[in-house]
Amino acid sequence: MVSSIDDRLNQIIRELIGNGITLEQAVEAFEGKYIVAAMSASRGNVTQASKALGVHRNTLHNKLRTQTMLNGFAESIRPSRRRVSAKRVSAPPNKKSRRV
Repeated sequence: MVSSIDDRLNQIIRELIGNGITLEQAVEAFEGKYIVAAMSASRGNVTQASKALGVHRNTLHNKLRTQTMLNGFAESIRPSRRRVSAKRVSAPPNKKSRRV
């Protein structure tokens, strides 16, 4: 028999309460798992993940930075970017002559 999402949630909630998990801990864990799933599905694309989650991109960025469970997650899933040398390259001088 296939149980409804409501039945499944009730079972999970009873287990969490029975194990002494607080509402705050449960919400943070659920939210973290939900975000991880969306980020994985979008292959680290925060804009796509935020659309799937129905939150603003900045909200998702903030959650990725601040939520304990997600610390470092964004860096671990995103493709690495090319590192730019610390040396700054100055632009070539302007070759146009100045009129006096």
